[in-house]
Amino acid sequence: MKKFAVSDNAAVVTRRTQLIRIVMSRLLVLSLALATLLPSIAPAQQVYTDLSTQPEGRIYFNSATPKSKWDLVHRKYDKTPTVIWANLYLPKEIKGRIPAMVISHGSAGPQEKDVRRWARAFNEIGVAAFIVDSYGPRNIASTEADQGKLSPAANDADALAALRLLATDPRIDPTKIGQIGFSRGGGVALEMTMEAFRKGMIDDDVKFAALIAFYPGCAQVWWATPAPKLTGTPLMMALGEKDNYTPAKLCQNFAEVMQRDQQQVEVHVYPGAYHDFDNTNAYYKYHPSSTSVQKCPQIQFDMEHGEYRYLLTGEKLASLSAVEELTKACIMRGVATGSDLGQGDKAEADVKLFLKKAFHLPE
Repeated sequence: MKKFAVSDNAAVVTRRTQLIRIVMSRLLVLSLALATLLPSIAPAQQVYTDLSTQPEGRIYFNSATPKSKWDLVHRKYDKTPTVIWANLYLPKEIKGRIPAMVISHGSAGPQEKDVRRWARAFNEIGVAAFIVDSYGPRNIASTEADQGKLSPAANDADALAALRLLATDPRIDPTKIGQIGFSRGGGVALEMTMEAFRKGMIDDDVKFAALIAFYPGCAQVWWATPAPKLTGTPLMMALGEKDNYTPAKLCQNFAEVMQRDQQQVEVHVYPGAYHDFDNTNAYYKYHPSSTSVQKCPQIQFDMEHGEYRYLLTGEKLASLSAVEELTKACIMRGVATGSDLGQGDKAEADVKLFLKKAFHLPE
């Protein structure tokens, strides 16, 4: 029998160690290769065209991605479906058909507050919450630094697609579906007051029954002269007194124009509140590079006639280029955002009262 010296034993151990390392390395390469294949071999998510089967949780459905709001209004967008998703939150007890709220996020995408404050608040009064994600399905993390990553028209389209889908759910009252939006999503609420936007995606008579806009941008708004045809849906604006990102005063000005043209608007301005004041996490943040149009004149984009006007005087501007030059000259940088738990709670209470009235719910 051969006898091994100490040095021979060491050599054997070394060779074994080398073999183990080679095998482990090859296994790692194989596992990484398999990981890259998983998305292509994983079963596709079910895309719902109606909710007759009453699914829960995350729901995938078809929307569209218009390149502009003009394209949406005039149905000049690519009709190839864009699959997006939303998370459905239902009250613990459902008696008969219940109302629902579509939640449209702002430039930062879906937030924790959407669930912690708003889905909870709606469920408490017997209303379902449908939190739409317009960014994740399109591989966008945020548009805070660059709004050009995705036209806000896509947010409009997603809200309308969500409305159309929820109206097919046997648990939901199709005549009591509302929409609430924040910042960029708040602009959706403003536009859903108009028939021209609704018809950009909806073929039948289904429409939102309540609209709530939290600190929307009102420096450049879509409206028409003479007054546009309205959906007749009541609108609530929730604005922050100290908001220098989307200033309250500009929205108050727009509310007056809307009221003049027979749009029902309820305006709430919350003292000392900044942009994002309804956030459930206590914070304050200054954004030195973010842009603000607080010192710009308000411009009306007429989606029916392709015209541009100063909102408060009605004076026409020559072209879109003239609007762009005007904006370049007045835009500024440096805005603040921050939560105010007290004013957030007050706004939540105001929203509940507004919805109870709009949905004819018991007090």
